[in-house]
Amino acid sequence: MRKLPKKYIIFAGIALVVVGASGAIAFYLSQQQAMVSNNNSSAGQNNNSSNSDTSTNAAIESKTNEADKLAYEGDVDAGVKVLDQAINNTTVSSEKATYYSQKATLLYNDKKLDIAIAEAIKAFELEKNSSNAAFVGQIALEKGDKATALKYYKLAIELIDKESPFWDEDTEYYQSIIQDIEGSM
Repeated sequence: MRKLPKKYIIFAGIALVVVGASGAIAFYLSQQQAMVSNNNSSAGQNNNSSNSDTSTNAAIESKTNEADKLAYEGDVDAGVKVLDQAINNTTVSSEKATYYSQKATLLYNDKKLDIAIAEAIKAFELEKNSSNAAFVGQIALEKGDKATALKYYKLAIELIDKESPFWDEDTEYYQSIIQDIEGSM
């Protein structure tokens, strides 16, 4: 049985972390919004925004799940089309960023790296955070574009949320990737 090179295992791990982090962030934000809405409701304010946000999060999850299912069943192009429709049907930048990131993930997993990196950059431009920057860096590194990978991994370090419980581990991890890249240039 042929062993996978260590870098493929690392890349797969990073992809899982990015997807998992996106889901965790969406869950965290929905919980935060629910807390704010509950506070507003108890103060006698209108609770319509909470219902709207909850249904929006459900719609986002529904579209990304639909795209994932299609890709899992072997029709990545159909999954990408679902996400393209979702992108075209929203004006909310955070929703677009989520859809672009998911689209990049589907394309990355399908080894369409040139298209995947373009979509990942769109997600990053809409939501400049460490996860999005690291994903662009990961795709660039796999493409062999070390300069772009280096740029985005450095951005990932700059954008790490220092209030995150894992900020120091994330920083150390990105620094190790940067050192590997710099050592190979």
